[in-house]
Amino acid sequence: MPTAQDLRSAVATGLTLAGQAPRVASTCAASSHGDVDDSLAAFNTFSTLLATEGIRAALYSVLRKSDYRFIGIFRFRNGKATSTVHVDRMDLNDLQAATVDEAATYCTLVRDGKAPFVTADATLDPRTALHEARDVVRAYAGIPIVARDGEFIGTLCHYDLEPRSPEQLDLSLLLRVATALGQSGQVPPYPGAGSCTG
Repeated sequence: MPTAQDLRSAVATGLTLAGQAPRVASTCAASSHGDVDDSLAAFNTFSTLLATEGIRAALYSVLRKSDYRFIGIFRFRNGKATSTVHVDRMDLNDLQAATVDEAATYCTLVRDGKAPFVTADATLDPRTALHEARDVVRAYAGIPIVARDGEFIGTLCHYDLEPRSPEQLDLSLLLRVATALGQSGQVPPYPGAGSCTG
């Protein structure tokens, strides 16, 4: 499971490679007691919505804390990747992202690296120079969701078709959400699959 420092490092790398300088006093790290309280309050809201309204409503509450267009949970099966949960702030009726070859999603970089992957603008990021999604999905921030036994389940990710600053993301909240989902076994299976394997 990634740490807060892993996420802060991924954000700094993503910004630097996109030609943006990370802020010295980044809002990504809880710099005051108030930031910790806000993150905990947001996680409590997520948890309450997860229990009462379901996973889409819970993830929408997380999405609303940023200006990214999408949040989702992606899983892999037979060389393909797709969302098991998909929220598009511009079309809340859109319940499913397209199924793509696993090489066509940045989620594969999270899975294969067993670490967060962040890019503020993929068109400026040399790590995505040959990536199929580069000209479509411009901004991405994803972290692994890991089961209690350490098995990779999928990715929790914010993404957008426009460049976005990952410094706006509440990394503590994302870690809490990914950990809670992985530990509780509440990540939906790959569509059409009967089991919850990644």
